[in-house]
Amino acid sequence: MIILVVSLAVLAKSAEIVIDSATKLSNFFGISHVAIGFVFLSTITSLPELSVSINSSVIEKGALAAGNVFGSNVADILLVLGICAFLFQIRLRKIMVKDIILLLLGVSSITLFIIYSVGLGVIEGALLIAIFIAYVLYLLRQKAPNDLVREHITKGEAFRAFLWFCIGILFVMVSSGFAVNSGVRLAEALGVAKSFIGATLIAVGTSLPELSLELQAVRKKRYGLALGDALGSCITNTTLVLGVAALLNPVIVDLRIFAPMVMFALLTYALFYYLITSRKTLGRKEGAILLGAYLLFILTISAAQVTAH
Repeated sequence: MIILVVSLAVLAKSAEIVIDSATKLSNFFGISHVAIGFVFLSTITSLPELSVSINSSVIEKGALAAGNVFGSNVADILLVLGICAFLFQIRLRKIMVKDIILLLLGVSSITLFIIYSVGLGVIEGALLIAIFIAYVLYLLRQKAPNDLVREHITKGEAFRAFLWFCIGILFVMVSSGFAVNSGVRLAEALGVAKSFIGATLIAVGTSLPELSLELQAVRKKRYGLALGDALGSCITNTTLVLGVAALLNPVIVDLRIFAPMVMFALLTYALFYYLITSRKTLGRKEGAILLGAYLLFILTISAAQVTAH
């Protein structure tokens, strides 16, 4: 219990350091918060998914990588952004966010078609990685909006911000791991069923780095960083992570379980696209909608697994 409390405290403080440092880096380079959130935050917080993807492909279990990718994407939008919107609120700068959602819908649809038709192999994996690189280069060319007030950052301050960013990210990843492990042990000691632990603590735990960073970003009104991290993680998972898995070994999936997961992911992207195009902010009501949809996702996937077996 003590380890859990200390881990969560360290996680919260580390996330605050990361967000402050990322803001300074955004100001120094003169690029948007969404771009910083995508390029730096989302790529790093997707490292656990990348690790799972590599390990799964090496042992020829590419289906695990594919399931992890789309399951994580649903959690990043419905669970993580849902909590952020419900506890605080998220103000939307629609243009760039809409672009990311449309790209996510497009790439996910193409990936689904490829898996159903020919499967994900080396060529398809290389194509997904190329899409990731191209979009990163595109984002880095997007300057920060002129209407944002930005402080002047010197090279020395930027260098220190980068060091603190790296240190903060390290502590975020380590403390989130400790928090998940101690939480699981506590639940087991209380006699909680493993299936429930998997659907709650583990599901939240794998998204804990994103959740901690985005809560701090929204609390500090750095909405671009929060959205860039959440949506960027989805793009990174769908292109870079899945692409690396396909390069190592062909990705072959059980369609009985995979199909409902991917279809739910596409519906998730469509729902979020509707929300960001019809509202100026995501508040408590929208947060409740996203969290309710995530609960439905857990129930749907659980039912699919029972049916498959």
